[in-house]
Amino acid sequence: MKKQTKIIVAFIAVIFLLAVVFVYKLHWFGAGMKPQLAAATSNPDSAVQAAADTQKVILQAKNSDAKPIADVEFPQQGNTVEDFVTEPYQIAMDAKGLLDNDNLEDVVLVLQNKTDSTDLRPTLVLFKQPAGGYRLYAASWQAIGAEYINGDYQQYDSEDIKIDEQRNLIISTFGSGPVGNRETRYRFIDNELVFTYMETYNVGAGQQTRVEYDILNRKITTEDINTMKENMPSELSYGTMRKHKPYLFKEIDPMTVFTE
Repeated sequence: MKKQTKIIVAFIAVIFLLAVVFVYKLHWFGAGMKPQLAAATSNPDSAVQAAADTQKVILQAKNSDAKPIADVEFPQQGNTVEDFVTEPYQIAMDAKGLLDNDNLEDVVLVLQNKTDSTDLRPTLVLFKQPAGGYRLYAASWQAIGAEYINGDYQQYDSEDIKIDEQRNLIISTFGSGPVGNRETRYRFIDNELVFTYMETYNVGAGQQTRVEYDILNRKITTEDINTMKENMPSELSYGTMRKHKPYLFKEIDPMTVFTE
């Protein structure tokens, strides 16, 4: 075969390979197309089951090398935020705002073990006191999870915590693969910080799934988007959560609530 012919064949092979990769990404990520709403169903069993299945997939990825909760006690009182940061921890993220029912600026800290990036990260809620200083309201070991799992795999691409103007504590994580995106919200109700809302978004081969959990109103909305079709049709389903006592920030892992 002549050299010129070999070059042409190689060029065609490269073009074909690039086309295959492009088509794969088109189906996986949706290629930025706007989905069209195709149908809606009110089948509660379908919505609840789809939501539970989504959480199981996330949990399998998240807990494949899970560590136990550390036996650590944090100070109950402190003059400054730094007084609550005991060894071997450092502050990874923080948020300030009005969280409980007074007008004193509270603080939420996410701590990271300085010697172990796969360790669970405690989230501390500190209430500002009228006489000065802070009181530890609660510490959650499950609100955000470890930074790294399976030794060296970073669980999330980006993270954020904030307290909004409606006094909601909002924790957002964004990740590729099974972990996906997640937003959880908590609000101070009847003297307790209560889990009120969660939204998850996950992408898989040929499908995108978004689930909204309106915990206060016991409603679940699931949207499945078919990325295998050019117009990316979506289907909505609705379900009702079973009645349950309030889920408290200091007690629960948001991801396990919907797989019980």
